[in-house]
Amino acid sequence: MPHPKVKISDNSGNEVAVTSNALDVNIASGTADIDIGDVSLLLDGTAADYGTGNVNTSGRTLRVTLASDDVHFGAVGAAADVDGVIHGQLRYIGNSIADISGGVTQNQLRTSIEYTIKSSGGQYTEGDNGHPSWAVRNDTLASLVSVDNDYAPLQVNASGALYTTHGITGGADGVTVVSSAGTHVELASSTACKKVDIQAQTDNTGLIAVGFDAVDATEATGTGVILYAGDTYSLEINNLNLIYIDSTVSGEGVRYTYFT
Repeated sequence: MPHPKVKISDNSGNEVAVTSNALDVNIASGTADIDIGDVSLLLDGTAADYGTGNVNTSGRTLRVTLASDDVHFGAVGAAADVDGVIHGQLRYIGNSIADISGGVTQNQLRTSIEYTIKSSGGQYTEGDNGHPSWAVRNDTLASLVSVDNDYAPLQVNASGALYTTHGITGGADGVTVVSSAGTHVELASSTACKKVDIQAQTDNTGLIAVGFDAVDATEATGTGVILYAGDTYSLEINNLNLIYIDSTVSGEGVRYTYFT
């Protein structure tokens, strides 16, 4: 039996629209909210889980559980992996923090700082700890940076000795000859200097003694630094007249270079 057709219109006579046999309904302008009553959310025919929320004591919060094999989160309890699924990365972070907290305690940190910072006037004792300071081996001393004011490392030679410089500049040569054996004489008349290089003359046949004031070059009672032919001796001093030499053989002596 055919059903009668009914048309609905508003107060102005406008026909109410219908889409695919469904009545189109518009919310009246100015309405703040609409109470549509209780809604049950079904997932594949089963009501979704919910519980008391944190907004207020009477509210309800929809509870969502991720799949145990979610492609990003991975399975719960996944093995630690620095770049794996999120569960694995969290375990990796947790293990790393546990290792750090287990290896470093407050007391250990305090002790480590004390190893590095020593009190003024503190004395070195065997067993003291500290942090090593490294230098670069450079058998031929040369700058390791290219621009003025750049940071650069300390440098050492092949033996591990640290390269250093001094403020000594310029130099002049002289020769002192001991006129008689057993008589010590000044290296030179009063001459200001900073450093002196002394070499026993290469044709010497006896010994040379270098020192201060009374020096003796005899083998039995020799005092000062003993030089054989060709030996060299360097020292820092402020005047040549403070240096004395003696020879075991008359007429033999040293050659020297002093720097100012």
